[in-house]
Amino acid sequence: MMEKELEIKVLNIDVEEIEKKLIHLNALKIGEEFQTNYTFESENINEGSYLRIRKTKIGINEKPIELTFKERVKNLKIRQYNEYTVHIDNVDNMISILKFLNVDLKYIGKKKRISYKLKNARIDIDIWDKETYPLPYLEIEVSNEDDINEIINILNINRDNITKKSISELRDEL
Repeated sequence: MMEKELEIKVLNIDVEEIEKKLIHLNALKIGEEFQTNYTFESENINEGSYLRIRKTKIGINEKPIELTFKERVKNLKIRQYNEYTVHIDNVDNMISILKFLNVDLKYIGKKKRISYKLKNARIDIDIWDKETYPLPYLEIEVSNEDDINEIINILNINRDNITKKSISELRDEL
């Protein structure tokens, strides 16, 4: 099944300040998780689209391992993907299969994600390991483009800090 993802990133955040704002606004804390993300590239994948394996741990519990193809959709205002996800049971075997198909592992990144629900948005504070991306950022995901402006205004976000770039694009800029 394909899911549509609409999101922006907010750079230059202060994690404590953002969390205080979210708590003050009675945002619902969804939880904290630790992820290991394996990001792949290939000449056969359209620019801006990518393939990812994600292992997620919440406390001592591990969620099913996901293989996701994120197909980038042209959108001037917001980052938009069509996502296709399946569960796999062995990361190493999947990496080997992808290698046979000329899909190469670009990088492995680990991050802590703190998630909140506010109005019609999911708000994630992403803190990557220093080698992957040294600065925390906010990811705001909505199902309707109109909701994004409401969240930006409620959180009083400086629009100069908003980007549609993916983590790979941000890494390439460093």
